[in-house]
Amino acid sequence: MIMGRLPFKSDLLRELNKIAAERGIRAGAIQLMGGVSRVLLSHFDQETRAYQIQDRDAPHEIVSGLGNISIKNDAPFVHLHLAVADREGKVFGGHALDGCRVYAVDYVIWPFAGEEPKRVYDNETGLHLWEKEQYEG
Repeated sequence: MIMGRLPFKSDLLRELNKIAAERGIRAGAIQLMGGVSRVLLSHFDQETRAYQIQDRDAPHEIVSGLGNISIKNDAPFVHLHLAVADREGKVFGGHALDGCRVYAVDYVIWPFAGEEPKRVYDNETGLHLWEKEQYEG
């Protein structure tokens, strides 16, 4: 298990991907909490097969942050979903994108041993999904 704090004003997703690459983590789970000064999330519209982006350049509290690490294009890839709350406590969420600016974020990463999940394009959904339905570690 790896625990840490992300640097102030850093890019949330880029930092997590950097940690995974530097530590050689090719499979794992991530949990985080804290706050961001800008949040950039997306929601995949299944009908249009396009991402709808929510960009809010304002402070938000991370209510829940969960993700995984697998391989995409032969490199560690962090897939992260966030639920965030604004100043009034209104919560929204989605798929974290580059551009979420860290205010204060603590993270925990659990690396997994065994076969690493690989993300490949899936024609049925239009998403990059794990190549197989099951992996064992």
